[in-house]
Amino acid sequence: MRIIVGLLLALSTWIVVPLAPAGADDATVARVEEHAKPRVVRYSVRVRGDIGRRTKREFRTLAQETYDDPRGWSGKGPGIRFEQVKRGGAFTLWLSRARLVPTFSSNCSAQWSCRVGRNVIINLDRWRGASPAWRKAGLALRGYQHMVVNHETGHWLGHGHASCPRPGALAPVMMQQSKGTGGCRFNPWPTPAELRRR
Repeated sequence: MRIIVGLLLALSTWIVVPLAPAGADDATVARVEEHAKPRVVRYSVRVRGDIGRRTKREFRTLAQETYDDPRGWSGKGPGIRFEQVKRGGAFTLWLSRARLVPTFSSNCSAQWSCRVGRNVIINLDRWRGASPAWRKAGLALRGYQHMVVNHETGHWLGHGHASCPRPGALAPVMMQQSKGTGGCRFNPWPTPAELRRR
């Protein structure tokens, strides 16, 4: 009986995404995508260093808000639904003291956030104070928080860094906007082009 229940649970996690017929017009594709089920990704939240319970609780809540926002990776079409679990999951979202970010990998810096394997690491200094470029642009901290969670999670989803497509365009969320936008407009959310590649 346990084996049967286990198999049923495993099968229930498979996602069948209907495909529009070849040559379908945009309206047909949109209707098919609207009825497609999202891919469910489970993740857990941990901290590294002395963060404090209240900060961890707020981080958990705000990160989930980012993941649930229809402007993010869960957006239009089949999308992705992120579900927070107590432990395990497909990846771990970390809030780390800045000095401890390099303990995840020598490729990580105490100045920025990072992604290493299944670890999506948000730098506490950036989480609390954004980056110099973001602040200089006079933008809200909450926008930066959305951007950094979307950016580092985007790496976990398999996206590399992007560049500004043209001056005045929205910056791709996979651009290193913490360091500047090269003439693009700051943007916390995946662009339509990025969502098509998710």
